[in-house]
Amino acid sequence: MKKIFILFIVIGFTLVGCSQEPKNEISEQVAENGSDKQTGIETNSKTYDFVTEAAQENWNISPAFTIPKPGANGKDVSYDLRGIEGKLAIVDGQVIAGTNNKQLFHFWGETPEKTEQLFNKKVEVIGTNKENGETVTAFESSIGLPNEEIIKPPHHYAESVGYLNLPSKGIWKLDANIEGELFGSIIIDVQEK
Repeated sequence: MKKIFILFIVIGFTLVGCSQEPKNEISEQVAENGSDKQTGIETNSKTYDFVTEAAQENWNISPAFTIPKPGANGKDVSYDLRGIEGKLAIVDGQVIAGTNNKQLFHFWGETPEKTEQLFNKKVEVIGTNKENGETVTAFESSIGLPNEEIIKPPHHYAESVGYLNLPSKGIWKLDANIEGELFGSIIIDVQEK
């Protein structure tokens, strides 16, 4: 009797283990004509709706941090930013949906020389909404030359001032492109009006 009971338990675990299909981020759809109009992938009358790159990414809000900046009296003051310290950041303040939010993007090169190579280059920031995948041009400007009377070389970061405009509240990824090449990305939380 004991052997039969153990046999039923083993068979039960085997059946339960075999009945579980592995889960992945690809959702299967049956297509009428065997091809997917979006991706063009054809696979024996079945198509796969691939999850976008943005949906596969980590959508954690970028962390806040503080850097010293020269103040009006020549002494350093604390300046709060949000992003990737030593790479890309914006001023850590509330971003409101559907409005022109004055913003100061900060860029760091790997060295002061590489940072200085960013001066006068065109910046375009593309925003992607986490919820619906909507993309917009959220910011356009150029990287300014620092006032060397206030900010003495070597230059450890570069700045671009302008207006950040995102149409709706929620989590947004900001892809900063310099002269058409991706420089870095940060994630922010946009608030409702």
